[in-house]
Amino acid sequence: MQLKGVLTSSFFLLFITACNNNSTVKNLPVTDTLAGNPQISELETKLSKEPQSDSLREGLVQQLVQNNQYDKALEQVELLLKKEPNSPAYLFMKADALEKKGDTSNAISYYQQAISAAGLFTEAQLRLASLYAETGNKMAVKLCDMLLKQPTALKMRSDILFVKAAYYSKIKDISKAIGIYDQLIREDYTYLEAYIEKGLIYYDLGKFAEAHKLFERSTNISNKFADGYFWMAKTEEKMNKPKEAIDNYKRSLALDQSITEAKDALKRLGVVK
Repeated sequence: MQLKGVLTSSFFLLFITACNNNSTVKNLPVTDTLAGNPQISELETKLSKEPQSDSLREGLVQQLVQNNQYDKALEQVELLLKKEPNSPAYLFMKADALEKKGDTSNAISYYQQAISAAGLFTEAQLRLASLYAETGNKMAVKLCDMLLKQPTALKMRSDILFVKAAYYSKIKDISKAIGIYDQLIREDYTYLEAYIEKGLIYYDLGKFAEAHKLFERSTNISNKFADGYFWMAKTEEKMNKPKEAIDNYKRSLALDQSITEAKDALKRLGVVK
């Protein structure tokens, strides 16, 4: 499943304005350099001069999380929570950092607390549903069905369907998973991850031709979709088409250098040393 690629980046800037109107998070640019990160350094300098500024601390948390410095982010969130222990925004912020750190059980707990504190918090409910789906907890479906009935969650309908399908895929209820992925694709044909996840079902079943068609469809919709080319290459290897696989591994890497498995595959196929 590739839930986090879809769900973890889209809500960070939404929750703070929805749930904490007393402060503002600035949408600061992200850099690729952890050491000496200028945005982080600037925020830390400003905070040393204005330690009571919640907006600066919120911005620092955002930067730390986006740069994978989760423990430092959690330290800053704790300072915010000391001032406002029942803030849905800060509880969500802590859950987000915990989720990205890989602490699923505690992330679930803090999403639940954020929802309880807010009363209605669709972003947190969807994030919670995604974690339930990843762990095969049937609460994922209950939450998704509830969200699908909420007018406030209409803009998230595609993500909700994706999470619901991912749950059924996780518990190996293949027919339900495929049915929901098909519904999602009908409603939102640009939802590229749905093609990948549906294709992975066929891939795991050894139905490589069917999987390849879905991966290829994703790249036809977006020729800059690195994951689509990567999975095309994986199925082409299974189908004994090394030349095509090499070409698509190269395409995936040209679009996303972080796909280390594509680099390893090219080494294995004798293309690079």
